[in-house]
Amino acid sequence: MTRNKEWPTPTQQSRDSMSYLVTTSKRTANLQLPHGFLRDGDAPPLARLVQGGRGGEVRLKLYLTVSLIAAAAPHTYDRNTPARSWAELLNLPAPEIAGARRVSDAFGWLHDHKYLEVDRERGRPPRFKLLSMDLEGGDYEKPSREYVAVPLGLWTNHWISALSGVELAVLLAIMDGPGDDAVGTLEPRFLTGVQKRRYGFSSDSWTKATRQLESIGVVEVARRVEGGTMKFRRNRNIYRLPDPQFEAKPVWPVKYS
Repeated sequence: MTRNKEWPTPTQQSRDSMSYLVTTSKRTANLQLPHGFLRDGDAPPLARLVQGGRGGEVRLKLYLTVSLIAAAAPHTYDRNTPARSWAELLNLPAPEIAGARRVSDAFGWLHDHKYLEVDRERGRPPRFKLLSMDLEGGDYEKPSREYVAVPLGLWTNHWISALSGVELAVLLAIMDGPGDDAVGTLEPRFLTGVQKRRYGFSSDSWTKATRQLESIGVVEVARRVEGGTMKFRRNRNIYRLPDPQFEAKPVWPVKYS
């Protein structure tokens, strides 16, 4: 029998740090992630980030957050922010030791795999520069078209702390899907089996993640039958984000299994 677990309520330090970070990013709308970052290819950059369990979770959350704040050219971050502060920001357990170590490991991985160029001079907090999201090691360019917009509410209301790495990645994939979130729309969000596979997640990961996202109210999932008498009939999952800007706050502590 699986024991119910909980994501802990963010500390006041975590809330204050997150508020400060979003304010200093000077972003007013969202973070733009190009389609190529999320899907296509044998191992899309998004799917590669979340491989490896809890390590993948920290890598994804850290990468999205540093991408949020290094918004202006030359897309660098050179403030003296120690690893423990990043751990507090992301609401990781034991931020002084274990959380800081996980953040340091994540920065090292992101540097080695060309997501970031990290200056890890001994005795100094990590400083970094965003690299091209195609992982070719080139300069970062903010996408102007063909992207999914990730709302600031994911950070300001600490939803990023309420989701596992895979749940967060699948949520981004759903946001990237065709259609919209309006009630009764003729074009609701949907993803066919072929489209899902382009994101690089297993069917089991997708199913578990969407169930959790649905249970905490982030995503609504319905079934629609398509096809008529002379056509092959199929069931298709229809997705809707009831709060697409993440203006509401999670109900803490967030339960998961």
